Amino acid sequence: MEPRYEIVVNVRVPEGYVDAGRFPLTGDLDAAVDLFAQLSGADNPTSPAAIRFDLLEIRDALSTVLKTRFAILCEAGDNCKLILRETFRLLTLKPITPF
Repeated sequence: MEPRYEIVVNVRVPEGYVDAGRFPLTGDLDAAVDLFAQLSGADNPTSPAAIRFDLLEIRDALSTVLKTRFAILCEAGDNCKLILRETFRLLTLKPITPF
């Protein structure tokens, strides 16, 4: 089975992190990594960074975290906008094939 890719958004709470949202990605590993590289934030947690973005590879029933990015709220908003814009572009601007 081919792997699929997801970006998971987690919010920091006193007990740790909780899952706040998931973005299934279209495309292959290179497309997922390219998109994730465009996200704002830091690779290491900083004290005000309350939101974590994880790039996951899902193969069969196993998930592997490939990359992590930590962001503050304004960066997280920009990141969500970027992910949605790129997903929309990939899904709607595919070449039209004849029937």
